[in-house]
Amino acid sequence: MTIHMKSIADAVPQPAPARKSWRQVATHKALTIYDRLSPEAAGRLVHQRFFRPGRLPMPSRYEPLLDRAEAHTQLHQGANTLPVYSWGSGPVILGVHGWSGAGIQFGAYVEPLVAAGFRVVLFDAPAHGRAQGRQTDLYEMSAVVRHVADSVGGVYGVLAHSLGTLAAARAIADGLGTQRLVLLAPPLDLASVVDRLGVDLGIPEKTLDVHRRLMAERFGRRVWDELSLSRLAPTLPAQGLVVVDSTDRAVAPGHSEQVGRLWETSQVLRTQGLGHHRILWHDTVVAPVLDFLGAHI
Repeated sequence: MTIHMKSIADAVPQPAPARKSWRQVATHKALTIYDRLSPEAAGRLVHQRFFRPGRLPMPSRYEPLLDRAEAHTQLHQGANTLPVYSWGSGPVILGVHGWSGAGIQFGAYVEPLVAAGFRVVLFDAPAHGRAQGRQTDLYEMSAVVRHVADSVGGVYGVLAHSLGTLAAARAIADGLGTQRLVLLAPPLDLASVVDRLGVDLGIPEKTLDVHRRLMAERFGRRVWDELSLSRLAPTLPAQGLVVVDSTDRAVAPGHSEQVGRLWETSQVLRTQGLGHHRILWHDTVVAPVLDFLGAHI
């Protein structure tokens, strides 16, 4: 594992396709049948489900940290109440989890950052973790990032994972100030996320086109640009670190590396064998991220 600056290679080995779960196979079959009857109805169903994240089981290794939080507050976002936890005092490091994730997934960073003199703030977005709600979207998640940051008086650094990186970058584009930004497994843009969804679930293209059309109708045609790191990365003012694992099956490693190439003030940390989720806590990532954030302990 090494940190590469702008000299990283363009060609990144792609992992072998992941074996589909029985749920993915069943969803593919159902949507294929539904598509034959009505691509419009099938597309509307995909669109409806797109905004409903799953709630993953709480990571058992870090759950006790929630009981030891020095502060536990609740913020309101629309009709939903969201939990916000914090540990320590000093410059704030804010964690932004990904889709179907939870703030405590950054638990590996809490104790070392606190020991280094930082305050760690984690939250659960609507419909995630312990937060209220059944659905959300990246614009709302971005608004929550800014809301949480304002509630703690601003942030020194942001640590974001997966789709949370799009929400964090959007928040920065909309005025959130930060000096350090770490993007773990960032997708290139929302469009590639939708494309990947189609591949993973085997969604017929006509059905997926309906979902794309409904996205533009719902948020405006600029949704694809406003939620695109290919467009946002060159404008990010913070010093950055992009973490890419060559065996990531959820986000194409080549897309994450492209984010690093487009972001002039960033470094790229490349790993192998950690996949999409182990990069959240593995020592080979945590140590250099702590060093980048200034946690020299």
